[in-house]
Amino acid sequence: MNAPNDSSEAEFKRILEVSQLDLDYQSLQEMFKNLTELASSITGAELSLVNILDSYWQWSIAANGMDPVVMRRENSVCQYTIGEKDSLEVENFRDSDQFNVPLDDKYGYYFGVPLRTSEGNAIGALCIIDEVGHSLDKDQQKALKLIGAEIVEKLEGMKKMAEVNRRFHDMHAAQRELGYDLRGPVSGVLGLSKLAEDEEDVSVLKQYLNLSGQSSTELLDIISDILEKNNSEFLEYAKASITISELKAKLLALYGGLATSKNIDLNIELLPGNQQLKFSRQKITQISGNLVSNAINYAAEGSEVKVFIGLKNSGASDMAKLSVLVEDKTTFLKQEAVEDIMNASLQAKEGLVGEQSYGLGLKLVRHLVLEMGGQMDIDSKEETGTKFNVSIPRYI
Repeated sequence: MNAPNDSSEAEFKRILEVSQLDLDYQSLQEMFKNLTELASSITGAELSLVNILDSYWQWSIAANGMDPVVMRRENSVCQYTIGEKDSLEVENFRDSDQFNVPLDDKYGYYFGVPLRTSEGNAIGALCIIDEVGHSLDKDQQKALKLIGAEIVEKLEGMKKMAEVNRRFHDMHAAQRELGYDLRGPVSGVLGLSKLAEDEEDVSVLKQYLNLSGQSSTELLDIISDILEKNNSEFLEYAKASITISELKAKLLALYGGLATSKNIDLNIELLPGNQQLKFSRQKITQISGNLVSNAINYAAEGSEVKVFIGLKNSGASDMAKLSVLVEDKTTFLKQEAVEDIMNASLQAKEGLVGEQSYGLGLKLVRHLVLEMGGQMDIDSKEETGTKFNVSIPRYI
């Protein structure tokens, strides 16, 4: 049982797929409730959990026999399960200093199966936990693996639906742009036809322009219908959007407890501007969440992490950019580390990843920001700490 290599290219691809799923960790309990209940029923275990592992944390998105929890990834048993091909069984995790599982002392038995996607990445694990002495026979283990496969199928189905919605949005955005591009010229032709109607000496031209005017009117009506239809459909797409004020609430809900566990004051401030302007939710919560998570993970205990969220180019809503600045005055990155984060490599240099340096989560942030046509800057000084600043274009 070996600890995963947190700096490898394979690990980067794994956490990238986790981010691409774009999961709302706090809203999936009901979706997977029946499957966790089934896992407990088949195995006779008191507890069953669906855990997703990102760069720093293990998120229980569904649980039976207990409430979903968040814990540091390095303290979990599932961090080893995702490195296994088939499954992992631990007769008593209390016997090992590797684990620090926040459960009653009576629990010690663990059996987990990796949640491996069609891309081959283990994004998390389905596990059952019970008292020491519990065990599973071959049929129970097989059933647990089938439940794990069903969980992966559901998660990948959610991802495909999100992609369909994104393509739908892009298609209608193109239609909207086409409509606005055509509306002006068509209106010009219509205006010209009106002028030509007053020219009594050019009867043939007048008849032609009159027909042209009728066609232009019909085309203009069609374009208006397209724009009106798209406006209503965009209201539907808004369900996949998020405002700045909603983003603040989401970050506090996800990471407030993690900050408290390290006695860190997580302070999120909204800058002046239109805080109800909607942005595409895809990747924005992952980007901002990874920045906040990274800051909490590496900040000194008892310190403060400041987050500033606002708009750039807020005067023109179509040109607006979301700006997220995360500041931690207790962390310092050497220039070599900053350069490594900002380069295109999917693998971190040895010696730069760790508690006193950084994790692949920052390289993931840069990757996602560039994918969205945004920009990321890092300012790190030993005297003043580190600031991460990203700006992301608005897509709605």
